[in-house]
Amino acid sequence: MRQTDLIVIGGGPAGYAAAIRAGQKGIKTLLIESREIGGTCLNRGCIPTKAFFRSQEVFRLTQKAAEFGVRVKVDGVDWAQVLARKNKVVKQLTGGVRFLLKKAGVEVVDGIGSFLDKETIEVMTKEKKKETIQARYILVATGSESAQLPVPGVDLEGVIDSDQVLDLPSIPEKLVVIGGGYIGIEIACILNSFGTQVEVIEMLPNILPIADSEVVQLLVEILEKRGMKIHTNSKVVNISKANRLQVTYEQNAENKVAEGDYVLVATGRIPMTNQLYPEKAGIKMDGKAIVTDLQLKTSIPSIFAAGDVNGKYLLAHVAFKEAEVAIHNMIGKETKMNYRVIPNCIFCSPEISSVGLTEEEALTSGFDIKIGKFPFRAVGKALIEGETEGLVKIIADQKTGEILGAHIIGPHASDLIGELTLAMAVESTPEEIAHTIHPHPTLTETVMEAADSVFGSSLHLF
Repeated sequence: MRQTDLIVIGGGPAGYAAAIRAGQKGIKTLLIESREIGGTCLNRGCIPTKAFFRSQEVFRLTQKAAEFGVRVKVDGVDWAQVLARKNKVVKQLTGGVRFLLKKAGVEVVDGIGSFLDKETIEVMTKEKKKETIQARYILVATGSESAQLPVPGVDLEGVIDSDQVLDLPSIPEKLVVIGGGYIGIEIACILNSFGTQVEVIEMLPNILPIADSEVVQLLVEILEKRGMKIHTNSKVVNISKANRLQVTYEQNAENKVAEGDYVLVATGRIPMTNQLYPEKAGIKMDGKAIVTDLQLKTSIPSIFAAGDVNGKYLLAHVAFKEAEVAIHNMIGKETKMNYRVIPNCIFCSPEISSVGLTEEEALTSGFDIKIGKFPFRAVGKALIEGETEGLVKIIADQKTGEILGAHIIGPHASDLIGELTLAMAVESTPEEIAHTIHPHPTLTETVMEAADSVFGSSLHLF
């Protein structure tokens, strides 16, 4: 039986980040991964979908080229090239991670790791050979998988998940998306921009339930103007197939039908622990999720869990930070996660980003709030870019001036939220943001102007 200092199970953002950090600190580390290094994020999630997102941005821009005085002839979308570019980006990044693991001295084992006890992992390699390895510490980072939709017809050909949508043979004429969360809406926006007729079916009263309702309402208005159909308060009854796939859903006590060449099931993700057998190690669970404290320790002090598998925040940037916190605690540098300030980015079109509380959450929590807003249409750089839809919204405590939350819908929202995330982390006030000189002309001026309007008035808004 082999011995090592640390076994990491899973090579996604949490797993590879933990392994690299551990290797850099001289910890003898072995990483077990059953699929591709980089996990869902690099191979089937964050990176490939954003490569698609960039392609649709370029396509939409070329359609508006005449507005900028540029004459171009657009013959449509070369889907094969879109796929090839996506695959090239993924290959470059995953190759880079493998290089970093090697440089840090991490041994990578291709196989499935499962617990035999709290110190011992059994690996089933791709060659169907078993190996038993013991370690002083074990970090579980097995990630998450798509949740299954328990309705008749979900196993029909053409009913796909978020992995399969990344390799469609062609751009579909019609697509039905079941689930109005961030995965479903991102894919819906990308394919809608490429010309697909998209219908979204969401069981809840609103799509993107984690987002501020004012921002969601504005997004829905924009998407419906582009021809997308969004059905909320709608429960899927079954999926059948005639000439096309047909999704029957119930809305307002009436059965309706949405039709598509494909049906994308995007009803969320759940922690992936099926082949792990955590009960053999005595690990406390909460359903499929591994229970962890703020140090990322499980109920067994020598076993840690980071990333989606602990069910806290299914976000790659949270997984990176949890991995670092776990390694710090292994080497005796006591560290705790701070989940108070976590940015969210949704790569729909236009982009949405947020940090902290929504307006509804702030009011429900009993805060006396003041809100500042500033629209992109009132800032010079947005007019220059030809992207004027959206706004920046800042929610502050009326009494203390503390920023409680911030929400952006508009161009480069995912980049702009960084300033507000830092502001919340260091407890800056809207006045401090407003009094900070921002470069002109830039989109960051929307943040400055929104901050100015919280307790005063924006300079450039009538």
